[in-house]
Amino acid sequence: MRKLLAYPLRFLDQFLDRVIAGLGAILLAQFPQYFGQYLQRLGGHLNELRHQVAEYEEAAASLGLTLGEYINEHLQAGSEIFVSTGRIMVELTGRLAEMEAAFAALTGASLPARWLVFIKYADWSIAAETWRHFTPGVPTTVEGLIYAGAGLLLAWSLYSLLKALCRPFFRLFGAKKEGHNP
Repeated sequence: MRKLLAYPLRFLDQFLDRVIAGLGAILLAQFPQYFGQYLQRLGGHLNELRHQVAEYEEAAASLGLTLGEYINEHLQAGSEIFVSTGRIMVELTGRLAEMEAAFAALTGASLPARWLVFIKYADWSIAAETWRHFTPGVPTTVEGLIYAGAGLLLAWSLYSLLKALCRPFFRLFGAKKEGHNP
């Protein structure tokens, strides 16, 4: 009976092994595509922030002030309306500096480190929006091939680890009873 079940189970194991490895390859191969779409969105946010800060810089220059002086005038004004505008300008300039640093780090990241740099510098609200509108693609670059290979190995390794962890459980229920010889 055991041998009768062994073949279908081995076939199922080999089938799952290949399907899971293939899915891992396909999924991880999408990272370069996602990364590119994320950079496009980040660049769009960055351009808009630069535009907004430039408008404040022009307003400050028209009054003979630097942007920092202009912001301080707003923050020290007696009116809560001007103080709130000063706070907005502080947030905008801070966000601009953060996004410029992130964009520089992401575009300068080497291929092996790209995903780590992404995790470190990603703006997760932009990442979520990118995911919401993500368009998968067929990777045709060396980078896509490398990520596909990594995905294949990772998925296959996780499946093998799961099998190894479950093996004692299956042996427990598949062990012969003592004194029983069919």
